[in-house]
Amino acid sequence: MPRGTFDRSVRRARTRAQLLEAAARVYSDHGVEGATLDEVAEEAGYTKGAVYDHFGSKDSLLFALLDEYLAGEVAEQVAIFEAHREAPERPRIGADRWVEHLEQDPSAFQLFIEAWVRGQRDPEVRARVLAAIEPMREMFRTFGQERAAEHGEARSEVLTEGAADIMAALGVGFALLKLTDPERVPSRLLGIAYLVFIVALTTSPEARALIEGAFD
Repeated sequence: MPRGTFDRSVRRARTRAQLLEAAARVYSDHGVEGATLDEVAEEAGYTKGAVYDHFGSKDSLLFALLDEYLAGEVAEQVAIFEAHREAPERPRIGADRWVEHLEQDPSAFQLFIEAWVRGQRDPEVRARVLAAIEPMREMFRTFGQERAAEHGEARSEVLTEGAADIMAALGVGFALLKLTDPERVPSRLLGIAYLVFIVALTTSPEARALIEGAFD
């Protein structure tokens, strides 16, 4: 690759990263509806044209932020999964780390909720929300499949899918409750809920049958 092409690609990647960082701050301060691309450009030290060049619209910028946030969370959870393969409390370790992130900076999750609310009224936004959360659902599917393989369990595709959706729903629902009532909701509760659910899934044929029956 000619050096000039490489330099341009590096500069473009740097500009994109700076615009995302600025958008995270502006969206956090004003919300998605209240933020403008002019404010994002000013915060980043670029023109509005640069924002359009990289993202095209305020919605595209929002979903680029969400994709980056969720990709980072998934990557860390996969690393935790691999590092604690022999630990029975592996799901709790991952959950505790995610809750720690949530408590340190809830802004990215709050943006996800804003996007979800808009998606209830706008089918196009809803489709993008679904696409954004699919890597998280796939992560839980993979975790479930690997855990079953480690224990010599045979799980149907329906059971794997249902268990993954329950894990994702527990995480999202817990985050909503934790941010709403932080003093009352213990930070460790999500990890404990995951452990309870996984034990039931592993040891109880009745629990597995109930989950599979939900898809009938």
